[in-house]
Amino acid sequence: MLTLTQSHLRQLDICPRRYQYGYLEQVPVPTDPEMLERQRWGTQFHQVMQQRELGLPVEDFLKADAALDEAVQGLLTAAPDLFAPQCDRFRQSEHRRTLAFNGYLLTAIYDLLLLEPNRGQIIDWKTYQQPSTQAQLAKAWQTRLYLYLLVETSDLTPEQVSMTYWFVAPPGAADRSEPPSSIAIAYSKAQHRRTEADLRRLTDQLTVLLTSGGDLPQVDPTQGYCAECSYAVRCERWAERFGAGGGTVLPAIADIAEVPI
Repeated sequence: MLTLTQSHLRQLDICPRRYQYGYLEQVPVPTDPEMLERQRWGTQFHQVMQQRELGLPVEDFLKADAALDEAVQGLLTAAPDLFAPQCDRFRQSEHRRTLAFNGYLLTAIYDLLLLEPNRGQIIDWKTYQQPSTQAQLAKAWQTRLYLYLLVETSDLTPEQVSMTYWFVAPPGAADRSEPPSSIAIAYSKAQHRRTEADLRRLTDQLTVLLTSGGDLPQVDPTQGYCAECSYAVRCERWAERFGAGGGTVLPAIADIAEVPI
């Protein structure tokens, strides 16, 4: 059974060909050293937060990286209630949820999941400056899939679950002095129905495409997605990304897969 994560759904929704190259064929893209370093730092931040939840020592990590120490301490200061122990609350870092859906396996890994008798809260750490509005985050496939899976795999109703993104500044950020910020996303039955309908649409579409053979279709170039795609040259759409003069191919942020802890 083919697994679909929020990254898969996002790429499939944007451009089936991008999904084919990135996930079915795993075509490598040129690496940007600065972007790889940001990804490495973000992975280390997630590891530290996970080790804290497990009660393991993190002092050595924090002593070796002042920016990491500053980010962790800033988060603990900004959200003391989030880290306060509560005996009646289930709490787990890197919590995985899966659901068989329309011939596929929907999968999500929550940075932190908090469950109470009548409430569920998903926490996600973002190691970059706040890039999106609440409305944009609510439409993102990560938000939609994570909330949908929690409802479908628990006794909670949509109105009883929420997702909160916490943003911490990485090394080199222009406003490192700013404290961590958060955006909370509520959920509803109407949103749950829309997500289920869109999941069925995408999985039905993918099933048809995979059984048809050949390359998956490309997005209409007028949509503007090719300008940020790492596979623009492979798709012979380099002009959409680089203009008539061409350029160096570097990976788009959306094409970098999440690194599981």
